[in-house]
Order: sequence, then structure tokens, then C-alpha cells
Amino acid sequence: MWVWRETREKWLLAAALTVLGLIVLINLQLEVWPWLKGSKAAAFLAAEATGSVSSDLLVGLFSAYVFYVVIELIPSYRREKLTLTPLNLIVASVIDAYERTRVFGHETPITSIDDSILALDNLKAHKSSIVTSAQILKLKFAMETAHSRYPDFQHGLTLAASISPDHALDWLVLTDKVRLLADQYGSWPLHPFPQNLGNELSEQQRLDPACVVTFEKYQRDMNLMEGTLKLRVLEVIEASIYWMQRQES
Repeated sequence: MWVWRETREKWLLAAALTVLGLIVLINLQLEVWPWLKGSKAAAFLAAEATGSVSSDLLVGLFSAYVFYVVIELIPSYRREKLTLTPLNLIVASVIDAYERTRVFGHETPITSIDDSILALDNLKAHKSSIVTSAQILKLKFAMETAHSRYPDFQHGLTLAASISPDHALDWLVLTDKVRLLADQYGSWPLHPFPQNLGNELSEQQRLDPACVVTFEKYQRDMNLMEGTLKLRVLEVIEASIYWMQRQES
């Protein structure tokens, strides 16, 4: 349960249940242990005033915990959920551009993004796909969206910090990975012969040593760009996994 999510809340809940159990035991007015009978301790424990005062004190403690849950814990949980919604949508915009190969992912309104793509199983599947069979267009569109959304990541730090220092730290790491991916924007190699069908050299160009050298340089640049984008997108997805795991911890 979300009430038990943090260690502090677990201890408070355990203490409240213990207090409730003591209230029940006191009001049952059970007999004292045989080895205490006849002693002053037995008389003290069996006294009506002792039971009444102890019960009232414990009821006060338990009531305080109930008020804490209703007035502090539940509203705090709701505020956290509302704060996480825009942050998760910002993260999901980059993942969505990669997953759906969105040509205009960087122009897609953030409200039209489905943040269910941030499910841990889905993120881990994308992480594996990048290692095994990444598609260059998916990487390119994720880079363009990261460049477009990078200011949103920067401005989101205040929201993350309002939740907890741990959330702020995870958001800083995620923002840094998005920055590294966004830095690749503008460095996409341009084909030296864009008029060629299939981006290959024509028969005449293959006979020209200068054209061959230029085209080989372009291919090397593209291979380097693909390797760089694989690394950067992989880092963003890994940071997104840590971000989502923080919300489930």
C-alpha cells in the first residue's frame, strides 16, 4: 500500500496498530497474571483510574495518527501524483518519439502523449532493442524531440525538488542525459549527393575518385553518428528507468 511506501510511514502505521491493540486489551479488562496477584503492581494495573487514563491517552494517540493520515498524508500523496504528471509527460515525449518513430515528435503537444509508455517493462524492452537492432530514424527523432524538450527538463527541476531531494537528484541525472542527446542536434551528416536515388553513388560518380572519397567520409560520419545516438538514447532510457523506479519505491 502507498501508506507504507516510506520507512517512516511504515513505522508510524505499525505504532498506530500497536496503540489500537493496547486500547482493545485495556478495555477488555483482562485479569492480571497470577504471579502478580496480591502485589501493589496488580492493584495499580487493575485500578479503574489506570485503565481510564491509559485508554484515553492511547485513544488520543491513535486519533492523532488518523488526523495525520487524513490531513497530511493523503493530500501529500495527491499533490505528488499531480506534480509527477507533467514531469512524466515530459519524459514520455522523448520515449514516444523513439517508440513511434514520430517525424514531428518535437512538435507533438505534450498533452497528447500517453505516459503509459513509461512502464518499466516497455522501457527495458526499448533498452534491449537499442543494443540489438536500433533503427537510425528512431534515434534521430528521439534526438530532435530531446532538443525541443530540453528547456522543459530544465524547468522541471523545481517540480521534482518539491517532491523530495531524491526525486530532484534523479531528475538532474535525467536532464543531464537529455542534454547530451540534445547536443547532437545540428551535427547530422548531410548526404553529399542528395539528388541520388537510394542515397547511393551513380555509375559516373563511382568512377570519380573525389566523389568516392567524399561518399566514404559521409558513410564514416553516419556510422559515428549512429553509434553516438545509440549511446545517448540508451543513457536517456536508463535514466528514465531509474526515474520510474523511484516512483514505485
